[in-house]
Amino acid sequence: MRTKFLATMMIGALSVALAAPAGASEQRPPTIAAAVIAASGTGGLDTNSNDYDILLKAVLATKLDGALSDPAAKLTVFAPNDKAFIRTARDLGYTGSSEQGAWDFLVVALTNLGHGDPIPVLKNILLYHVAAGRLSSSTVLHKSSVKTLLGERFKVDGIKLLDKDPDIRNPRLNLEALDMRAGAGVIHGITRVLIPINIP
Repeated sequence: MRTKFLATMMIGALSVALAAPAGASEQRPPTIAAAVIAASGTGGLDTNSNDYDILLKAVLATKLDGALSDPAAKLTVFAPNDKAFIRTARDLGYTGSSEQGAWDFLVVALTNLGHGDPIPVLKNILLYHVAAGRLSSSTVLHKSSVKTLLGERFKVDGIKLLDKDPDIRNPRLNLEALDMRAGAGVIHGITRVLIPINIP
């Protein structure tokens, strides 16, 4: 079922990209999910650390793809790319550099935090990356904090986003991936994963 949904979303995203007239800079994917798929391609976990394969895998695992597939959803997503996930995994003790290795490492870590079930913890982490409303990067930079759909806030200090774990390096806004419009929402790339708890 998830594979069929993913294939449908990929075809939709590619259709949007192919249908865009030359020079149509305002053309954008119809949903946040389509934007992530369009930026990641169809190959799954690979060697391109600048796309969003791990994020896409996490969204599908937690079944949050439905909410991110609503074209009317006014949401702001702070999106870690694969490099950001690998950096966070390394902060937690991972010694490799592959997307698959980082994903496997994080699943084990989340399983331990979730007392045998990684999905609730992973879902909370993803919800900590989403805010209600469409917040431009300039709006984010002028805020002292952002309230997320998890109900928790992270602080904003310039381009640095300060999460709940004081011992793990904080993400920054990725200045090369800001204000990516998708449907009624917007995506801002970030350089590490936001952590909503103080990991013991």
